Amino acid sequence: MNGIVEPILLDPLKHIYKIITQKRYFEYNRLHSILKNKKRHQECKIKVNTYDLLIPDSISFLSSYKELFLEEIYKFSVNKPNPKILDIGANIGLSILFFKELYPKAELIAFEADPKIFGYLENNVHGNGYEDVTLINKAVWYENTTLNFAPDGADGGQISINENTNIIVETVDIADLLKHYKFDFIKMDIEGAEEFVLPRCEGLLSSVQQIFIEYHSKVDHKQSLDKILFFLSGEGFRVYLHNPWNKPSPFLGLKSYAGFDFQINIYAWKK
Repeated sequence: MNGIVEPILLDPLKHIYKIITQKRYFEYNRLHSILKNKKRHQECKIKVNTYDLLIPDSISFLSSYKELFLEEIYKFSVNKPNPKILDIGANIGLSILFFKELYPKAELIAFEADPKIFGYLENNVHGNGYEDVTLINKAVWYENTTLNFAPDGADGGQISINENTNIIVETVDIADLLKHYKFDFIKMDIEGAEEFVLPRCEGLLSSVQQIFIEYHSKVDHKQSLDKILFFLSGEGFRVYLHNPWNKPSPFLGLKSYAGFDFQINIYAWKK
């Protein structure tokens, strides 16, 4: 009987203890209480710690805040106060705020393809005093060109093969970036485009010590996780994989979201 009762008693106590002792846990629960009943894709302004943020979608914001500031999925360590960071798929800027809290002198170049979301990014980064961060409203790709883009109004916009898409975005060849800048850390969250962009980095990652890649498995498309892992191994990286969707019985079917049936966070680093 105790084995059943103890978790029931302990979980509320753990929650209260964390509310009292952990500032970010308290802040997440405060934000959740404010935003939980808001409709999706409803723009709002909100105060978060010392930041004045403009957000386009409460659900994606809460999910991102929890991952970044509670779970600290982008946290990394370097032996310098001013690491050079490439943020590919910066969305509304929470990742940049996290990096700047972690390393205030960090040198950041951030890309966001979605023109509308880019406006939120500028507001949340430059509007909160981080004028030293370079923000670029383009997609990162394997060549300099233009591509169709399908926005979703939140954090799931992606390059599209549908020629009827009414948004055209400019792209930047990632090889050009890596030839001109020596980054210490790369974060890549580009909704399925990683399988095309990453191979273009071959032989150009000598300065990069750590990479975070959000791998997306597209429904009804051949999976490319094996190719990504093989590439990273060939570039001298070790990896750790984490499935944030955590489906315990995948043989019974996978729910899809934004055209993807699962996601893997890839942490890659050099010894």
